[in-house]
Amino acid sequence: METQDQAAAAATTDGPLPKGRWHVVPGRSRVGFKVKKFGLYFVKGKFSGVEGWIEVPDDPAATHGEVVVQAKTISTRMPPRDWHLRTRDFLGVKQYPELRITAHGIEPSEDGDFRLSATFEMHGERRSVTLAAHAHDHVLHLEGLVNRHDFGIRAPWHSEWIAAPEIHLDVELGLERAS
Repeated sequence: METQDQAAAAATTDGPLPKGRWHVVPGRSRVGFKVKKFGLYFVKGKFSGVEGWIEVPDDPAATHGEVVVQAKTISTRMPPRDWHLRTRDFLGVKQYPELRITAHGIEPSEDGDFRLSATFEMHGERRSVTLAAHAHDHVLHLEGLVNRHDFGIRAPWHSEWIAAPEIHLDVELGLERAS
């Protein structure tokens, strides 16, 4: 049996996301990433402190929103590495406690998915990114690539070669309709 929320969402879908204002549900959302180490394998991690909102107007191309990530919530399931990633060598969480993804619009693609134009803010720097996206059952999934060097993040000279500069993003945002 369909709930009122599902019926309302189905009735207002003209684009890849249902029209209206949506809140990101922190407990059902994560910002995942992976970085190649020594050029051999990927180290995976995630940020668990995620919140935000998305607004889908009558024109789905004008969709906008913002996701705020608490930098201190980084986890690679290796506490010494996580501690190092929080230092000034990488995230500098004392000076830059948040990462932000600000959406500026979407462009549908032929396969039913879409591309999200956004600004990614990390370490006090902002860069434009385009993220591949799809939505299913009130979950928005985003994937993309950012380069940590673009944000001024470099390890000390003697260890810069250990981790590749490319960060592969894998974001899942659980959404609920705003009341």
